[in-house]
Amino acid sequence: MEALTLALAQSPRLAPLVKLAAALIPGIGKLRKYRNAAIITTDIMARRTICEGHPVTIRLATASACNYRCLFCEIHKDNVLYPDREHNLISLDDIRNYEGFLSTAGRICFYGGSAEPLLNRDFGNIVVFLKQHYGNELMVNTNGSCLTEKLSDLLIQFGFDHILLSYHAGSAETYRQLMTGDIDRVDRQMVYLAKQKSKRGKNKPIVDMNFALHKLNAGDAAAILDKAILFKANAVHINRYYGGRNKLQDRQVSFEFDVEAGNRTLDDLYRNAREKGVTLFPAKPPYWEAKSTTAAWNPENINTKPCCYAPWLSLQMDPVLDEGNCHYVSVCNRITLFKVRYQKANFKTASEFKKLWNHPVLQYLRETVNSDKPNPICKYCKNCDRELLRNVDSSRYAAVRDQAVVDFFKECRKRGLYPDLPGLEVLDANPDSDARFQDKLAEAGLLEN
Repeated sequence: MEALTLALAQSPRLAPLVKLAAALIPGIGKLRKYRNAAIITTDIMARRTICEGHPVTIRLATASACNYRCLFCEIHKDNVLYPDREHNLISLDDIRNYEGFLSTAGRICFYGGSAEPLLNRDFGNIVVFLKQHYGNELMVNTNGSCLTEKLSDLLIQFGFDHILLSYHAGSAETYRQLMTGDIDRVDRQMVYLAKQKSKRGKNKPIVDMNFALHKLNAGDAAAILDKAILFKANAVHINRYYGGRNKLQDRQVSFEFDVEAGNRTLDDLYRNAREKGVTLFPAKPPYWEAKSTTAAWNPENINTKPCCYAPWLSLQMDPVLDEGNCHYVSVCNRITLFKVRYQKANFKTASEFKKLWNHPVLQYLRETVNSDKPNPICKYCKNCDRELLRNVDSSRYAAVRDQAVVDFFKECRKRGLYPDLPGLEVLDANPDSDARFQDKLAEAGLLEN
């Protein structure tokens, strides 16, 4: 629905038709999401900073804990920052408290951070409630270890839409080393899901697999394709591993350090996929390019031509690791804007939710995201040097990003006082900043001299 909303918003000739749809579609039951999509489209067309519509895509963390310790995941950074991390397993009552925006969402994606959504034992009840009351499109990003037969049966019965399976090794040994889990268990559960779908004549849930390619799992690429066939997967998403604050960060496992070998591996993988009839995404190999050894950072080297509509279309409720019954709130991956204590906040109605959705911080973001002089965080995001800096100097990249976050909030506060909303805290910095991570490493005596 987000793609359709965006396409309509960029077609001014269709504005009268969209306005008519917004007026005619009843705002009741499962029709609310369609009416909302039309309304938010008119908001985008008019570049409204105070929106009448709600986000069409929600990212919602049902847990803030994980049963895996994947070597390539930033869970290792999170565990340094928050050694006593909260689990934050949201309940069905918490979902009802979010009715003001969940009831109008076209799509809800269950994932976020270094957490496994299916650890939440209420996940099945949440799915049933959302499907029966709102009819949302539902998606989960999971390692598959908690996808029991009972849960698989429920997902098939209620038409759960999409599973993205994190599956970054094809053999038991590599899986155990990289993902620290039991591949046989996951395989059994994915095969059960595939067989039950076939037995019942159902297409959903659609299963895609996510495979981040690097030197340590390149030898398993062919096995990944075989597993895709076994699981009757719709497609395998091929991603280039790019590093991060994890257990692999000092081992140079990315093919950025051996571009020629990496691109040969991609060619072999795509050729094998064609021969086996496995669909890959993207359709063409995402080749590595020769890695520069230096990166200049020019704060003014920005491209303001592409427009961003995330402040109108998206809402992310992400894991909080240092406090119970909380979500971090954002509209994109560049900046976290708020912390919401969801058992103290009230988002049961549209009018209550709009106090968050049209908060002065979000008004400022919408006002400046696509201007010639964007706010600090959008200016950082649109900088043409950003990706190269990330690949060449991760420490400097993190410092630039974290400073852009601080500068964004400074500019926000210049505009006046914030309304006092129960359960809502406006942030002033990146809660997981690299500087804080380095301080925690120093406290634990883990910094290298």
